[in-house]
Amino acid sequence: MFDLSKLGDMAKIASEAKSMQEKQERMSREQLEILQKISTQMETVIALLRDCKK
Repeated sequence: MFDLSKLGDMAKIASEAKSMQEKQERMSREQLEILQKISTQMETVIALLRDCKK
C-alpha cells in the first residue's frame, strides 16, 4: 500500500529543490549583471587608453 507519510516528505523535498533553483537563478542573474557592468567599464577604459595614445 502507498505510504502517505512519504508523500509529505516528497513534497517537502520538492519545495526545497524549487527554492534552491530559484536562489541559483537569482544568483546567476546577479552575476550576469555584474559581468555586464565590468564589460562596460572595461570598454570605457580601453576607449580612454586609445584616446590617450592619439
